[in-house]
Amino acid sequence: MRATDAPHDAPMGTVAEGLSRVLADAPVRQGYLEAQAGVSSLSGWYARAEGRYRPLANLGFFGFSEATARRRMAGMGARWMLGL
Repeated sequence: MRATDAPHDAPMGTVAEGLSRVLADAPVRQGYLEAQAGVSSLSGWYARAEGRYRPLANLGFFGFSEATARRRMAGMGARWMLGL
């Protein structure tokens, strides 16, 4: 594993637990957008955008996009949470 891959190679169980926690902490009928950009001495430039919206107490939507000097990726999805 390269040092620049570490944040993106988290185990899926860890990612799912973190996503559930973040969506559960968001107030109902609210969301946010976040953007960041910078330069790393290891991997060069990067830019990232992320958004989440929680229309119901147990339903959340999320999306992200990320670009670095080496790769580009994007994703989106919905999360139905039980036991809130």
